[in-house]
Amino acid sequence: MYKPLGKRIFDKADRVIAVSEYEKQLLLKDFSLDKDKISVIPNGIDLSEFNNLGRIPRESKTILCIGRLERYKGVQYIIQTLPLLDKEFHLEIVDKGPYKAKLVKLINGLGLSNRVKFRQDLPRQELLNIYARASLFVLLSRYESFSIVVAEALAAKTPCIVANTSALSEWIDDKNCFGIDYPIDTGKLAELITDVIGKQVGNVKLWEWDEVVRALSRIYREGQNSKGAEVTTQSLL
Repeated sequence: MYKPLGKRIFDKADRVIAVSEYEKQLLLKDFSLDKDKISVIPNGIDLSEFNNLGRIPRESKTILCIGRLERYKGVQYIIQTLPLLDKEFHLEIVDKGPYKAKLVKLINGLGLSNRVKFRQDLPRQELLNIYARASLFVLLSRYESFSIVVAEALAAKTPCIVANTSALSEWIDDKNCFGIDYPIDTGKLAELITDVIGKQVGNVKLWEWDEVVRALSRIYREGQNSKGAEVTTQSLL
């Protein structure tokens, strides 16, 4: 039902906003839109939230994973990799979801209950502190249209490892964010974690919400100028 309904919506729109090149390509493939009709404007973050996080000491071997606990998010691969790493490595998982019970069963089966911690429903400042304390952020999701959590990890100067899939591949620069291909090889992931953990994050282009608003405003103005009427926009999200 999604594609016929989506096609009608997108056909009526003067412009369509995608939050990544990956999302743009999905629109072109699924709805046969004119590529000139689609504008890519990434999601933004509030960079001011991260200004004072540099004072928080890093935990030397803490891997952080943030995201709804679903199978496709790939948290299980990080857990399966822990036994291949030095016992000082710990994993912190933040969020909740239907896959948690299976993750807990996996953790217990591997004897890792003392190396994995679950957190959820955290106040914003505590979440920011967790970003800053972690020495590595990992997201092995199969499908992401953008990933705010990767943007926030990089804003906190925490190096990242992501799956080389969907929009996550657009974050990979092999300086601040590193990629690993599917199917996930735990041996290769362990090597990559050992190489990347604790790296210094340099300059990364991250959009602030004010920039997003200005970009959206330009599109509305262009539509008004070209048609003399209010432009309609639609976003896949």
